[in-house]
Formats: sequence, structure tokens, C-alpha cells
Amino acid sequence: MRRKKVSSATEQPDAEFLSHISGLGISTVEEYQDWCGRNGFSRRLIKNWRQRCRERSHSQAAVAQERLDRQKREKKNHVQVLQGVCAGELTEADVSQPHLKRLCEIVRLAQGSKQQRHANQQVLQRLLTHLAKCRAKFFDGSPVIASLGLLPGNTFVEALAMVAAHADAWQRPIEQWKPRSRSATRQFSSLLRHLFVLYDDVPAFFDAVWFAGRGKDASERRKWFLHVGRGLNIRKCQLPIPLTKKMAHHLMHAPSDITIDQAIRWGQVHGLGGDERLARILFGTRLGEGFEHDDFWSSVIRWFAANPMLDRAHVGPIVDYLHHQRFVGEETYIAPGRRLDAVPAQPNLSMKGRTPETLLQQVNAWHRSLAEDNRYQIRQWPSLGIRGFEFLEGSHQSRNLKCWRIRELLSTKALVTEGRQMRHCVATYASSCARGHCSIWTMEVESYEGVSKAVTIEVRNNSRQICQIRGKANRSANSKERNVILRWAESAGLQISSYA
Repeated sequence: MRRKKVSSATEQPDAEFLSHISGLGISTVEEYQDWCGRNGFSRRLIKNWRQRCRERSHSQAAVAQERLDRQKREKKNHVQVLQGVCAGELTEADVSQPHLKRLCEIVRLAQGSKQQRHANQQVLQRLLTHLAKCRAKFFDGSPVIASLGLLPGNTFVEALAMVAAHADAWQRPIEQWKPRSRSATRQFSSLLRHLFVLYDDVPAFFDAVWFAGRGKDASERRKWFLHVGRGLNIRKCQLPIPLTKKMAHHLMHAPSDITIDQAIRWGQVHGLGGDERLARILFGTRLGEGFEHDDFWSSVIRWFAANPMLDRAHVGPIVDYLHHQRFVGEETYIAPGRRLDAVPAQPNLSMKGRTPETLLQQVNAWHRSLAEDNRYQIRQWPSLGIRGFEFLEGSHQSRNLKCWRIRELLSTKALVTEGRQMRHCVATYASSCARGHCSIWTMEVESYEGVSKAVTIEVRNNSRQICQIRGKANRSANSKERNVILRWAESAGLQISSYA
């Protein structure tokens, strides 16, 4: 017997149907039926999962195509889009690229806190209009400073908004500036010196402060730029650590490929008797991230400088050991859920009288104790979205096939196991990984002889930068391992620091 055809008028929407149309971005039954008619689908409400899958796939493809078309229009008419944003005619909903959305937010916020300054719409429009007339290359939304990665603010457009926010410090009118180079970086450097610098003696590494976003620290560092641009002494700024005249001299002559914070450390290292190699190695340690406990770490830097024949491969492990012994509390569990107060193992540790041989023995003993320590609590954390990597080389026919794998370690247990096998202190990074400050990766190689460990990799998550690469017993990576890591960095959108 033939089944009676059910009319769509008698069909009743259920919770699953309502969830389906919500995923399509539709709120009512009538809109859904109109959408189906426009896109060649049946107007019936009751459909099987295959039909609904096709509708979802069609909707997602349409959204992706619309986003792509909008990005093409924005890139083709970038000047008009930026002027529309400055005039308040376009909002975050009208643009698709992340840096344009952030620019809309900057323009929308008429007044900021004491730590943040927001661009005057008229000044920003005047600035962008002149730069467009000069055909300056500032309208790309790609990251500018490699070490800052995808940090909000790391585009020319957002940096120009910060330049406009400091229009009261302009030394010359923008209309007098013209580009004298085809390089966007050199053009921006020239623009900054035209607007803010009286005597053209601001080092190039200072330019990065305009790409560091709108946070309190970034705002303070832009004040340093303006201070030095007026010809004043950098030592008069509110720096995180005190600098001698010698340190300030070396800071102002630091290379252009480092950040302002690294330049401060550069000046300190050279002022204490160190050299370029020691400074760049320290950038890859926790001393490259902050300036806490400067009295103690100054004595450590002075100790490194006084022992120039110490293999610099030991600098990172020594810094980790000293930090853990002096500042990290040892948690002792006396019962389930109960623990004693955390107290550092050597809170009064000093570098006075220490020899390289004795200190290295202590570092090695600490590494062995970490491998045997079972007090670490089981802890896991989610991945932050960086892709792993596989790379094949060789062939079956030649019997030399190898598979290189790079994967993230997502638990305390995994870090402890890695540290035991590689004989280093990566287990101490569990807290930093759990807080999202960094991620630890292991690179393994599989061949006909089995699977073996190659190196351990640290990635700083905020800047997506590979800052440490260490093999067994803290050896440096060889050329083959670095080539594989370079392939991974290119595929995952990571940067490899010069000191890794």
C-alpha cells in the first residue's frame, strides 16, 4: 500500500530541527523554508541526517566564500575601508580581518584609561589619507615583528592608530613626510623618526614598541621612545632595572633584531662584562622574559661573565637550577589533599665562592633527583592549537626510511618521562604549561631500529616562538634536527629565535 504523502504544513518542528536551523544562522521556520528554496533544497521540515548534513555543508561553504570575498574586497579597497572605519561608518561586524576589527574597537573607544591612549578619528584619518596618497606600504594585515607573532597590535595599521594617539608629541607635520624606500619596515622607521625624533638617534630596535598592543607595559615603553626621541637620557625613564652609564650606552647600541626588553638585558650583560653570545643565550632563558629579583640575577650574570671558558650550553640549565633552588617552593604532601607550605630549597642561595665545576655537579645531581622524584602530582592541560608535525625521508627500497614526529606534551607525567629519558629539567615546566605561558614538544624519529628521542622543544605561546631546543643532557640540536624543526615552524606558523 502506498504511503500517504505528508504535507509540510502539518509538519511540526522539534528540538533537533530548531538546533539544525540555528546552526544555519536561521531563527524561524519561514526563513528556513525560504533559504531552502533559494539554495535548491526541499522545503520540507522533516529530513534525514544526510539531507541536513548537505544543508550544513552548503551553509558553511557559503559563509566561507562570503568571508573570502569580503577579504578580497577589503584588500582591493583597503584605503576606503580604513577611511570608513576612521569615520565610524564601519564597525566590527562590517569587516572580516582581525586587525581591522581591532582598529574598529580602537576607534569606537573614545576615551581610554590612564594606561591606554586611543586615536583621535580625525587625526587617524588625516594620517591614513596622506600615507595612501604617498602609496606607503602600511595596509597589509600580516604580522610585522617576528618575535611578537600574532599578538594583537602587531600590524602596521594598528601601529598607525597608536601613532595617531600620540599626535600631541609629533615634532613635524605628517604632510612633510614622503617614503624613501620600498621596504615597509624602513618606511615605518622613517615615519616614526619624522614624527617623533628630533636628533635621529633612536635605535631601530625601539620601533617594536609601536607593535606591542595597548597594554600597560606597551604604553610605558612607547613613553620611553618619545622620551629618547626628544633627545633625553634613557636612564631617566622608569626602566624595570637600574642601569649604569655603561649599560645605557650598550643598550642604545644594541642590534636591531631584538626587542626593547632584550635590549635592556643586552645593555646589562655588556655592562657587567659579558658579551653578545652570553646575552643572546640568556634571551632564551627565563631572564629573557622578565626582570624580577634583579639583585640576585645580576650576580648570576656577573658570575657568567667572570667564567668565560664555561661552555655556554650550560647557561640555560644553570639558570633553571638556580631559579628552582632559590625561588620555587617544594610542595610536600603529607596526606591526600593535605600539604605543607611550599618553601624553596635554598632561599638564601648566593653565587659567592661558587666554581663552575662544583655548580655543574649540583646541576647534574638536581637533574638526577628530578628523574627519580615521584612527588609530582598528576596534572593535565589542553593543547593551545599549534599543529604537530610528521616528516618522512628515505625509502623502503633503500631500507633507510625514517619518520620524524613532533608532538606536544600535555601532562606532568609526560614531562617527567621526557626529562628522565633526555636527562634534563623539562619536568619543572609543568606549571608554566598549565598556565598557558609555554608549551613543550618532543621530537622523535622512527626507523627500522625502533623509536628514539631526538630533542625537546619549548614554544612561547603568546608570540608563537620556538625559544629552546635541547637534546639529551642539554646538548644543542644538530643540523638535521634543525632542518626538520624549520619545516615544522613553516607549516605551523612559528618563528625560531636566533638564540634557540
